Amino acid sequence: MKVHCPPPQSEKTITAIEILYVRNVLKPTEVENTSPANSMVLTLADKTYCLQTPAEVKDLADAERPKPLSLLSSKNHWPIFFDGERASGPLQITENEVNISGYNSAFLIGKKKIPVINTAQEVFDVIQAAGGQTRPVLPPAKSISWAGRVDDGEWDETIELFPSADATPKI
Repeated sequence: MKVHCPPPQSEKTITAIEILYVRNVLKPTEVENTSPANSMVLTLADKTYCLQTPAEVKDLADAERPKPLSLLSSKNHWPIFFDGERASGPLQITENEVNISGYNSAFLIGKKKIPVINTAQEVFDVIQAAGGQTRPVLPPAKSISWAGRVDDGEWDETIELFPSADATPKI
């Protein structure tokens, strides 16, 4: 599938079955030279910014994939389309993360922990329906030391877990 990329690159071919997840771009500064972009596509090989919306990228990918991309939501209620078969979750988060960040759960894909507003049960159901690796549905832990540790991944560094000082919503 071909996606349209911000300048100086015009088009890029992405193998649809290698897509891990697709999400909105947070702000232009996330993209090199602050070029405009609407989506970030993470594949097995690399990260690509494109001009199409996440929904448009999902439609292009689903036309070439044996199974459609799964859907969960960011804090802004923006879609996070992902390969549910390659995902693992839900991940247990802490009460503090729920109360301060607004996220209710998370999942793991491509060694990245992706926070979502969906409940742990919703994450479990979506990943199970896609054939991914499900984990027990647990309530938020009292503290980070009580939460089950997942050593095979790190938080997606482009997603802010806690709100900024001006309370501007972040993905």
